[in-house]
Amino acid sequence: MPVSAKLVAQKPLALKWIALLSTVRWYNILLTVVAQYLSAYAIAMHSGYSYTKLIYDLKLHAIVFASIFSIAAGFIINNFYDFEKDLINRPHETLFNRLISKKTTLNLYILFNFISILIAFSASLKIGIFFCLFVFALWVYSHKLQRMPFIKEFAASILSVTSFFAIVLHFYKFYDFIFIYGVFFMSLIYTRELIKQFENYTGDVVIQITSIPVMLGIEKALYFSAFIMALSFFCGISILAFYGLKMGNYFIIFSLVLIVLNLWLMKHEKFKAINYIYKGLIVLGIINILLI
Repeated sequence: MPVSAKLVAQKPLALKWIALLSTVRWYNILLTVVAQYLSAYAIAMHSGYSYTKLIYDLKLHAIVFASIFSIAAGFIINNFYDFEKDLINRPHETLFNRLISKKTTLNLYILFNFISILIAFSASLKIGIFFCLFVFALWVYSHKLQRMPFIKEFAASILSVTSFFAIVLHFYKFYDFIFIYGVFFMSLIYTRELIKQFENYTGDVVIQITSIPVMLGIEKALYFSAFIMALSFFCGISILAFYGLKMGNYFIIFSLVLIVLNLWLMKHEKFKAINYIYKGLIVLGIINILLI
């Protein structure tokens, strides 16, 4: 077969692989992997672990790989239930992702969860149980909580940081500042979940999803979002007041400045810009783990 004919024949398969990577949000998974390893590094340095011991820690790597497959499965089932809404809000991306059939999507969901739990139990019994509960929680979120305003945003922000608890569980270490930093970080994720609903407002109205903007109306939802931003701001101020201006707190200072900017942008309904800013903050917050 000529080379050109081979390329044509391979193109649909290549597109399906790209569509799969898009469906599982590979960039979010990559950020989670980076955050897990950085968290492990931060805890290890406080606990006197050597670099060599961390590199050859097979249980740590098992936790990371279990997270990759469980989170990928979570995105697959979430996209499955959100298909109608996403078709309205993000038609091109959603149709592209549909290069993978529903049957294949569900089979991959089952396979990824099985691999995740199998890897987790290879690490330890408690890690295996942890990921069984995590997989179940991701399914409950997609199947049940997605249509419950206020609850779904809170659940999404918790699930976004849940995989980090497996790292803490593995090292048997707890540091109060890491926990408090995690709460502030989670408040940023929660706020972004609120902002995304304004972008998805049209789709939610059409298929009658009771999101916060749909339930309260745009104006009241804006006030509620501003209130959450204010809480996040005062949470950051409290951390600075209690811990002082340590190097690990520079990110919080930067976040506070951008929260004020986002409040101004929200007044002008620049939701896409706010969403991008919070995306950037989340990435910077992960990198900042090195300074904690």
